[in-house]
Parts: sequence; C-alpha cells; structure tokens
Amino acid sequence: MKTRLVLTAFLALVPALAFAQALNLGRAGSGTPIEITARDGIEWDRDAQRYIANGDAVARQGENTVYGDRLVAWYRTAPGGGTEIYRYEALGNVRFATPTQTVEGDRGVYDVASDVVVVTGKALRLRTPTDTLTARDSLEYWSQRDIAVARGNAMVVSADRRMSADVMTAHFIQNQPAPAARQTAGTRNTRAGQRQSAAPAKAEDESDRKLSRIEAFGNVFVSTPTEIARGDRGIYNMQTGIAQLAGNVRLTRGDNQMAGDFAEVNTNTGISKLLARPAEGGNGRVRGLLAPQQAREEKKKKP
Repeated sequence: MKTRLVLTAFLALVPALAFAQALNLGRAGSGTPIEITARDGIEWDRDAQRYIANGDAVARQGENTVYGDRLVAWYRTAPGGGTEIYRYEALGNVRFATPTQTVEGDRGVYDVASDVVVVTGKALRLRTPTDTLTARDSLEYWSQRDIAVARGNAMVVSADRRMSADVMTAHFIQNQPAPAARQTAGTRNTRAGQRQSAAPAKAEDESDRKLSRIEAFGNVFVSTPTEIARGDRGIYNMQTGIAQLAGNVRLTRGDNQMAGDFAEVNTNTGISKLLARPAEGGNGRVRGLLAPQQAREEKKKKP
C-alpha cells in the first residue's frame, strides 16, 4: 500500500514524462499518462527534490519504456508553475526502449532540456531493426540532432557488413511513408455494387528512424564478405552502401593488397577504387601487391 500511495503522488506531480523525441519516449505536454512501477518501492525525497524507484524499476509512457534496477527522477518548479522533471538517472540493466529503437548500458542519464541520453558501462548498444551500434567507453544519443556518438572501439553492424573505429558518429533520418496503393479516385467496389472510400495507407510513425550515414575517426575498419578496407578516417553511406576512406588506406581481398591515400568501397557491388593524392613535383601513385594463383596454391600446401 505504501508503494501505491507514493506512486500516486508521483503521477499527480508528473502527468507527462519528457524523454528523447527521436526515441519517441514522449514530449512534455503530450498529455499521455506515465506509469512507474518498482519491485522494492518508490521513495519521494522532498529535500533533494527527486523520486527513486528501486528493484526492476520501469517507467512507461505509451509504447515507450525505460528500464533499470534503480531509476531516479529529479524535479523542479516549472517557470509557469507546477512541477517538471529535468533529469533522469538509471542504474543497472538500463534500457531506453521504443518499438523501433533500444539504447542499452549499465548506467544511463537523460537530460530533458538537451534531449540527450548517455549510457556507460559494459555492453553499450543502440539497436534498430536493421543495425546495431556498439561502444566500449560511452554511447550518446542526441535526439534533437538525430545523431549518436559511440566512443571507444565503436562498431556498427548491418547485415553481413561492419565498420569499426575509435570514434563514430551515426546520423539518422526519418523513414518515409510507404506509397498508397493505386486506386481510381481512392475507391473500391463492394459486393453490393456500391462504391466506398478505400482505407488510407498506414504511414510510418514519425518517430521511426533509420541509420543513414556513419562518420568514423581513428583506426577505421570496413569489412564485407569479400574485402577488408582500412584507413585513418571514413564515411559510410548506409543508403548507397558506399564507404569512402582517407589516410593510409589499405584494401585487402584474399592475398591481394593495395595501398593509397583515398578509397571508395561499394559494399553492394564489390567494386573498389583506390586513388592517390598528387605529390609535390609529380603525380602520386597507388601501390598494389597481387599474389599469383600458383603462389597461393603453394602457400596452401605448406604445413
């Protein structure tokens, strides 16, 4: 009963929870109620102006949820009166989840004003239906800018392709609605011969984001089923499947290797282009080391 009373007070003071827009975890003024549950109870610390939910804590608004072993919500008096939450902290088995995106980590902080989620600890991940972004040191989601920043052994995996680097910036775009079915004047015939308006095609949810572009810095590594590319920095366009690398570029396919200043790798077609920067006093050159078939066969025969 004590937990229920504290929870009722919490909901009365915080009728609408404001989380990241792109994560679709609600916006201030949305009017959607929030439900908070915890196995070991919810505390209201009036002096510190915070609420603490302990034990399998869950904050849910619509289809969007925050999970943690412990959740802390910091509140203050709003400029127009009333109470507003300005910061959330989650500890242990943290997940910021929506129907299309999940951010995971050991510890998580959400700053309401800047719409930024930061997770740290082990097993840092940002998942979408098609891609997974991981990091070792920290993972940030800047929802107002539609970007995520992965620091420390960052990696993005999409189907059978992957890209890794010391630091990655992932850019998201909103999915476009599926085109409506072609019908004359938007109508269909019924069994009685009458004409009715066809049901409109269901549009994509405004919060549905997909990964569009990756910017990578430091020890960049791109792999496909047939090729490996390395460089100092790179950009990978997820829509075209083209990765552009610069600085100490090396391309490896089997026993064949090429090196240069710039490379363009098409992960869809398997075609790669290697370019060199013009040198002072002459043209720069690229270098390729191709292993003959006979040499490869002899290498396989060696014990």
